[in-house]
Parts: sequence; C-alpha cells; structure tokens
Amino acid sequence: MSNRSYIIFEDVLRDKELKDYLDKCIEAIQTGKARVSKTKAKQGYPSYPCFNIEGKEILVEAALEYFLYDLQTLGFVSKKAEEFTDKMRVLCGWQWEVDRTLKTWIEKIIRNRFFYDAGESKYEHKWILKTEEMEYPLPEEYLKFACFVAVCFTRYGHSGDKSFSEEILSFVSALGSSLPAEIKKRGSGLIPREILECKTKEYSCVANDVFATIKITVKKQGEESYAGVLDYLCRLLEFGFAKSYAIEFRGPNKTYLPIKKLPKKGVNQLFANAVEYPSLHDKIEKYARLAMKEFEWYHNLEGEFCAMPGSFAVFALGLRDEKYHPLVCDYLLLCDGEHQSIQGEFVLAYIEKNGFTEKGQELYRLCEENMEHLPAKLKKFMP
Repeated sequence: MSNRSYIIFEDVLRDKELKDYLDKCIEAIQTGKARVSKTKAKQGYPSYPCFNIEGKEILVEAALEYFLYDLQTLGFVSKKAEEFTDKMRVLCGWQWEVDRTLKTWIEKIIRNRFFYDAGESKYEHKWILKTEEMEYPLPEEYLKFACFVAVCFTRYGHSGDKSFSEEILSFVSALGSSLPAEIKKRGSGLIPREILECKTKEYSCVANDVFATIKITVKKQGEESYAGVLDYLCRLLEFGFAKSYAIEFRGPNKTYLPIKKLPKKGVNQLFANAVEYPSLHDKIEKYARLAMKEFEWYHNLEGEFCAMPGSFAVFALGLRDEKYHPLVCDYLLLCDGEHQSIQGEFVLAYIEKNGFTEKGQELYRLCEENMEHLPAKLKKFMP
C-alpha cells in the first residue's frame, strides 16, 4: 500500500486479511447503512470518495470492483449485480468511480477477451470477434448484466456515453445473444410500459429508453392532443428517462418557429404547433425546465444545429410572451455556447421582432458571453 492509507481493490488480492473489511463494506451498502466520505488529505495524494469501515478507508470503486469480482467467484447472477450497482448509483451518483468501474468491467470481461481491434489508429476502433474464443462462451448472466450497463450509460450518463452503450450492445449481439434485439423492441424494462407509451385516437407517443428515442405522432390537430403530448413528455423525464435523446415528431400542421436557420425538424414543428394554444404555455415551460441540462443534446440534431433538450420549447415561449423572459435567461446561462450556436438565431429573431429593448439587450449580453461567434446580423446590434 506504500504511503497511502486508503484501500483499493488490488490490496485485497494481495492481503486476504482486508477481505473482512470489504465484506462489511458490502453489507453496509446492501443494508443502506453505508455513507460516502472522503479520504484524509495527505501530501502527494488527493482526497477521494470512500467508505469508512472500522477506521479503514475503502475507495468507492474498490467496493464495486470487489462485489463484481466476488460475485464471479460465487457464480455470477445478473440480478444481484444490477441491484448492487443501482444501490451504488443512488448512494454515490453516476460518477467517475461508478461508471468508470463498470466500463472497465465491460472491457475486461467482454471486449478484451472476445474481440480484437482492427482499427487503423487508436482513435478509430474496429472490434472483430475472436472466433477461437467462441469455444468458451460467456454465460448468459454476464450478457444480461452487460445490457443493463449499456442502459445505465444511456439513461444516467452524458450524451457522449450513448456511443459506448451502442458498442456494448454490439458486443453482446456478436456473441450470439438476442437480448439487444429484444431490448430494441421493448426497451430495458426499467421504465413501466405505461410511462413509455401513451396512445389515443388523437395522438400516440412511444419511447425506448435504451436507444433514447421518443416517437410522437399527432393525428388530430388540437389543444387536447398537444396537452396530452406535453404531459407525456413531462412524465417521461420525471421518471428518469435519458437526459440526451431524440424526438421524432409527425403532425398534420407543417408549421415551424419563425426563426431563420433553425432546422425544420419534427421537434421544431412540435413546439411551433403547441405554442399556438396559450393554455399550454405553462406545460411547455414545465417540459423545458425538466429537459434543460448542460452538455446534453437532442441526438438527431448535429453540427450547426446542435441543441440542448428544451431549446425549441424555450424559443417558442420566448418569442410568444415576455412573461417567459426569465426562462430564456436561465436557458442562455445554461446552454453550452462552445458547441451550440442556434441560440444566436433565436436572439436575433427576438430583437428583430421586439427591438433592442432592455430585455433584448439582456438576451444579447447573455448570448455574447455564452457564444464564441455571434451571427453576423446580430453583431450589428452591438452597442
């Protein structure tokens, strides 16, 4: 252990006497008695999240690594691994110590054992199945847990984690499992069907939490249809749907927000239609505030059209009613101006409609502080 005082997983492999402390740590986590603290600050060693068991500091990732390792020696059962992982997530958050440990588990147990990289560089991976390893197939319980981990990376991780989720599912499929195909049809099973689906004569909504997609169809234009759709979206996000996702929308009215250079996509059409009903404005704001998350994105909008979830709801309300000026300001403070620029087009449309008023000046200032490059037409309003 050298000069450090805290315990990492490798210490347990070297010193079997430490196993008792890890077992007590696992029991405390299982029974809800464990609390996360920080290792004592020591010169040359940063302070890390840990569990304190009888005076021993056990790093958070060491507890998760030990549990998964111990479960493998006893006989791996996905349900047990899933339940413990979820307790760790609730206790510690979907943070570095948890998600990195699970990623390493996937790489060690599945990727590195059964695949080799035929990519031309370390930045371009092309994983090819090692056919000789198929003589020793991985038990189904491991593949079930791998799929669970894939769902977690989509549901709790950041937008960039979705590619790792897809990679995991591709590994599982290549190993001959039908689980990814089943998940594609029905979702992970972690969110109740009544939350994922809502169908009436006027509209239908279906979501898949594994692939983070929401498909909405309005069959009959009207306030009741859009009220139902907005309520559905809010319920979905409140339950814990992925923070980054794609909205695919189809409706009879091909109306879009009056903002130049905005993509004429379904999500634009959805809020352009919904905002026409004043009684729905508060529902739109509720959705926007639930959806707005820094560094998260609508998956089906890329490049110059990148947009934080909630963007089109905010734009619709911001152009329609100055009552929602605080919402717009909160949005501009939150969105990632380094990777997103469409907010500049909204501010330009707002000023062209309302003039360079006091509120317009505030939006301009927030946009200027948040973005690297303002739209050329917006710069002409520069004081």
